[in-house]
Amino acid sequence: MLMDMTGCNLCPRACNVDRTRVRGYCGSNEIVRVSRASLHMWEEPPISGDRGSGTIFFAGCSLRCVFCQNRDISRRPVGEAVSVERLSDIMLRLQGEGAHNVNFVTPTHYAPTIRQATEMAREKGLNIPIVYNTGSYDTVGTIRSLEGIVNIYLPDLKYYKNSTSKEYS
Repeated sequence: MLMDMTGCNLCPRACNVDRTRVRGYCGSNEIVRVSRASLHMWEEPPISGDRGSGTIFFAGCSLRCVFCQNRDISRRPVGEAVSVERLSDIMLRLQGEGAHNVNFVTPTHYAPTIRQATEMAREKGLNIPIVYNTGSYDTVGTIRSLEGIVNIYLPDLKYYKNSTSKEYS
């Protein structure tokens, strides 16, 4: 079952806002924003291979880590606003450029759209693996909603203790 964004609970913050009207804690509304989509040669070697990982960096993030390396795009709604169809076309373009996979970076707050776009891209011929490159701040329901879509989960383990996570995210 696809989740919607009218009472957003895609991440554990469960801000429950209607993202069709306002931005959630992640800084995003219902409009998907892609900050960058390109071949990335410097992801983990098994993911990038010799042709690169087809990374799609999304704007916004529900973690807000003080040490974020993608702060410029994770804290602001920057990038190209894309429809489900445009996102599917981006995946196909990356496949055409030789990507070993489609690598969704910081994807949680757009999971429903990612599912729809991936299904559409597969109908159009997408046949490379899907990587879900997450900060590990996901709900079980969001992860389950992606069953049959995601092939490789690439979670970043940020914290071991709750006290540390409260201080830095």
